[in-house]
Amino acid sequence: MTMSTRLARLDRLEAWLKNEDALALGDAAIEVGVSLRTLHRDLEILRERGVPVESERGRGGGVRIAPGWGIGRINLSRREALDLLIGLAIGESLYASLQMSHAEAIRRKVMGSFAPGEQRRIAAMRKRIRIGGAASGAVLASLEETRKQCGHALKEAFALNRVISMRYRDRHRNHTERLIEPHFLLLNPPVWYVLCWDQLRGDIRAFRCDRITDAFVTDTIFKPRPWDDFARMLEGYPTREA
Repeated sequence: MTMSTRLARLDRLEAWLKNEDALALGDAAIEVGVSLRTLHRDLEILRERGVPVESERGRGGGVRIAPGWGIGRINLSRREALDLLIGLAIGESLYASLQMSHAEAIRRKVMGSFAPGEQRRIAAMRKRIRIGGAASGAVLASLEETRKQCGHALKEAFALNRVISMRYRDRHRNHTERLIEPHFLLLNPPVWYVLCWDQLRGDIRAFRCDRITDAFVTDTIFKPRPWDDFARMLEGYPTREA
């Protein structure tokens, strides 16, 4: 048995133990193809890791993890934390009817992992996400999937007020190099736009996020511009704050 096989089995066993129903060891041993003795050794390893495995008395030898364990033990990467914060801002607007009453508490806890200066910039992020009407049929027909790397870079630059260097493909499939300040994100479901100040052109621009073909975040921090600077671009297309 290789180490990777045991680790995979331990992960699978821990996932099973989190179910509401107690895990019958006999059934589990058959499922993973090991003896009961081996399975008991696996449980001891989980206990040594700090997983509170509890045994239930009675026929069947059922075990489970203590209820509620694991809450508050989630470790998020910086990128995952930014994704969560942006998702909260969007969700509070799009799904207001669900009354996301715990969103503010979640936000405070996640923001605690960022430096004070970054926290101040993130705190103002929600007001910089705008929601508009649904995208037109013509736009939907040309919609592509946003490149994962570009999406990560754009979200980080937006949340932390950092200038982003990117390569953009317009509707004629021409590529241009851009150096932008991403001031607002606009959602015309399901299409995302970034409203920005283009430093190389010295003017305000709007770019479709799915047309960004390459991007990386610079160390340069920009000062957010007011919504009124961008509203003239969207005249006749009402939006609202997220």
